Amino acid sequence: MKRRSFIQAVTGVAALGVSAQMLGGMPLLAMSPDKFGADVQNTNNILIVIQLFGGNDGLNTVIPVDDPNYYRMRPTLGIRKEQATRLFGSRVYLHPALTNGVPYGGFKQLYEDGRLAIVQGVGYENPNLSHFRSTDIWLSGINTSLPTAELTDGWIGRAMARMYAPSMSNIPDYPLCVQIGGTLSMLLKDERRGDMGIALADPEQFFQLGRGLTPDDIPPADGSVFAQEYAYIRMIAQKSDTYSQLLKQAFERGRNTVEYASGFPQQLRAVARLISGGLQSKVYLVYLNGFDTHVLQQQPDGSGIHPRLLNTLATGIMQFMQDALQQRFADRVIGMTISEFGRRPQENGSLGTDHGAASVQFVFGNSVNANVFGNPFDLVNLNNNGDLQYQYDYRRVYANVLQAWFGASEQETRAILGERIAPLGVIQARATHVYDAFVRQAHGQPVSITPNPSRGTSVVQFELRSSAHVDVALFSTEGRLYQQVWNAVLPAGVHALPCNIAHTGSYICVVRTGGSTISLPLMVIR
Repeated sequence: MKRRSFIQAVTGVAALGVSAQMLGGMPLLAMSPDKFGADVQNTNNILIVIQLFGGNDGLNTVIPVDDPNYYRMRPTLGIRKEQATRLFGSRVYLHPALTNGVPYGGFKQLYEDGRLAIVQGVGYENPNLSHFRSTDIWLSGINTSLPTAELTDGWIGRAMARMYAPSMSNIPDYPLCVQIGGTLSMLLKDERRGDMGIALADPEQFFQLGRGLTPDDIPPADGSVFAQEYAYIRMIAQKSDTYSQLLKQAFERGRNTVEYASGFPQQLRAVARLISGGLQSKVYLVYLNGFDTHVLQQQPDGSGIHPRLLNTLATGIMQFMQDALQQRFADRVIGMTISEFGRRPQENGSLGTDHGAASVQFVFGNSVNANVFGNPFDLVNLNNNGDLQYQYDYRRVYANVLQAWFGASEQETRAILGERIAPLGVIQARATHVYDAFVRQAHGQPVSITPNPSRGTSVVQFELRSSAHVDVALFSTEGRLYQQVWNAVLPAGVHALPCNIAHTGSYICVVRTGGSTISLPLMVIR
């Protein structure tokens, strides 16, 4: 490609600025030379985000079969106890569409195999019932009720920019994030550094669009402004060429070991094939639309839009996990669902439900703590809009992903999410020696709180093997910081840190030092 046609092909790139360029309708990563680096953390962990657009009905996903209020509020849409799927050893029941007719045993088997975590009551305070604003809140990782606050980038984009793209002179040799289909989501953008990934529909098409962009001309070496701009644009083109070839090579080299169903599971099939082919991307984003179920959500016979969507979701995840297990990359992957809100507790008279607040989130993979987090929805004590109350700030799972899966520090997590949020503990920590900093106490645990329950004054006790910086903090059960107990260096030996709590309720005590993080519940009564 000659200089003139090359410049025309990438016209619009601001010299030494941030720009999201389009190549045949496909977004490319375009960053200033001083804002992107090649050094990345030495980890091959992968996150898959499944966006359930429209607002998934959490109340008909994890079903409170023992609550008569559920059937009073949903006389038509309510799933009968004998039809629901009970999880082994629990009183938790799933919609039967998540298991019945789903390959490899569905979510029931995934849970019993220790590869599925369920988070009930996930949401945020002052919920917004607009699809667009609530989606922005979930994707940004910033909860703000101010309508004038602009949300322009995502928590993943900020995390990738901060953790995997230090301020050096090189653009990464592979796309940090890959979105299957569409134009690049806000989730994968960073306000200062631009797009942190690519949107991909067809690897072959992307390869054809990207090949040959690098100009044949040798850049001038006269040190002029034009020479600097030309060198920068040439570097972007080289990386675009590289990305297109990497994607095509990974897709051709990769394989699938199971047959995937049509529709949504094909997106996960493409992800599995790219991972199998050696693509080093950290995050994949896929979509399942149709959850805005105002009408015909479910028929009396159990068929309908919502059961079909849940069945499709479970089918895709089960086929992907089977593929990952057979190809032996399952240990490297975790996935999670996100949806902008749940539905109202009452059915609406059109065999559907309207926009609500809190919902249910699934987290899957070999490294999840397979459990059910949170209590069944309280159908008596609703919020002031008559919607379900949230139990967990949605960012608690984000904080857990950042710290346990991608190795973010407390400071990095705070910067990415805008405030300090307690990780929920859905994902097992990457560190293999979580308790090495502590000497185990007589009862076998490294940290204790006594008394617990407390009447307002308790003591956090532990013993350090050596001098270390220790951070002890109390959080509300929703995940927000309540009290900083200690944040400084402590010498080796036994320590007892007092904490005084003025209000009754449930709290989480988080003790962190180095790579070790321990969370303990604390109850305060009067």
